[in-house]
Amino acid sequence: MTRIQLAFRRYHRNSLLMSTILAILLGPFPINLPSQSQAYAETGSETGNPPAATSMEKPSDRVFSIMKQQLRSYQQSLEESEGRLQDFQRKHGIILIETQMNHLLQQRKSLDDSLMGAENQVKGFQERLAWVQGQISQIPEQIPLSSSASEQGIVGGAKNNLLTLQLKEQELLNKYTETNPHIQSVRKEMELINQFIKEQEAQVSRSVSTGKNPLFLEMEMQLFHTQADLVSAEAQSGVIKQQIAAVDKELNRLRNLGPELDELRRQVTADEKNYINYLTKVGTTPPQNYQIQVGDQLDIKFFFNPELNETVLVRPDGRIALQLVGEITVVGNTVEQIRTILIKSYSGQLKNPEVAVLLRSSNVPGEVISATGGDGNPGGKHGN
Repeated sequence: MTRIQLAFRRYHRNSLLMSTILAILLGPFPINLPSQSQAYAETGSETGNPPAATSMEKPSDRVFSIMKQQLRSYQQSLEESEGRLQDFQRKHGIILIETQMNHLLQQRKSLDDSLMGAENQVKGFQERLAWVQGQISQIPEQIPLSSSASEQGIVGGAKNNLLTLQLKEQELLNKYTETNPHIQSVRKEMELINQFIKEQEAQVSRSVSTGKNPLFLEMEMQLFHTQADLVSAEAQSGVIKQQIAAVDKELNRLRNLGPELDELRRQVTADEKNYINYLTKVGTTPPQNYQIQVGDQLDIKFFFNPELNETVLVRPDGRIALQLVGEITVVGNTVEQIRTILIKSYSGQLKNPEVAVLLRSSNVPGEVISATGGDGNPGGKHGN
């Protein structure tokens, strides 16, 4: 064989390897490598014997190695972007920014209603205070007070005694003449009582004084209560205004963080799509009819809500636990069926519950070993 033929064969072998790599990375799978007879024919071999072995790797091994490196690169990019997103969320106290903002907006509306009620109370108490002040200005604070009840009781008792003596006098006059000693004695006693009554009435008239008007005291008490209610309502209104200011501040903070958060999410979404697309292209997804078993490990990826991404292990009870929706039974379902279940479960929580379910690893011998090819091949192993 001439030197020209040897050089051409070496050049063709290298070109064939590069074409195969490019076809695998860019084209559909699986790749059908050219047969040896085709290679011999294209190299122009005159002997028909296989080409001599070289120190180069087999094309399939080399391709698989490159594919695994590319897949790891996509996975690393995804993990880094997810890490940046999670660090940002932890730093700024963000879990689900849309849910947080909706909660704050609802709280703001509730506070607005409370503030309106408090301000109406303030206005009502102000109007009542003005009315009470107007009424109290027209009521005299001091009024004359009557004599004491004890003094009035003494005079009343004396008058009752006088009436009794007068009745007794009439009875005696029916029996005796006016010169009778009994009649004279009764009249003497009546005279003393009359004198006592006059003295007591004179004393009562001198003891009359002035004092606080009871109506004025009642209105004054209403004034104090209304003033206290007004102060309380104004304080409540002030507290609500402070709460509104705090809610507005938090809303503005979240709005300002929104663009940066959206950019981090977009990066995660892009890296996630690259990873999932390449993962599918190299054949690392399980067979369509493979049913998830206890011990399998699943990657749950949300395109538009990466903060919900999780890697979960199927528990002995056949369930997995996810954010927002809780317990989900997955054993006996295929990956696509689980995806449908999750989309339905999250439809009430997320506006766009676009989710991907990947089998990271399987606990069943003979089935999928690893989503990244646990047996050294990018596609892993599947049972028949």
